[in-house]
Amino acid sequence: MSLVESPAQLSQRYRDAILTRRLAVGTTITLDDDARDLGISRSLLSRALRLLVNEGLIEWQSPNVAVVRSLTTQSLQDIGFTMTRRRE
Repeated sequence: MSLVESPAQLSQRYRDAILTRRLAVGTTITLDDDARDLGISRSLLSRALRLLVNEGLIEWQSPNVAVVRSLTTQSLQDIGFTMTRRRE
């Protein structure tokens, strides 16, 4: 059994990496390379990345390569991330 069972589970891993900046802005995600490295199918990775495209966290650079976008307040709100203002 694979450690990744669904596109939603995989997209959550990538989402966490993006939000914690383990995947920096401008980082490329290559379908063939990443799928091979993770031991999953290309189609599973593609479906997971489409979820992140819909959230505005990544964008397709070509049919096989996605890139991490800079985070905007709107993209964070779209995925339900709450930002709080620090009180001094």
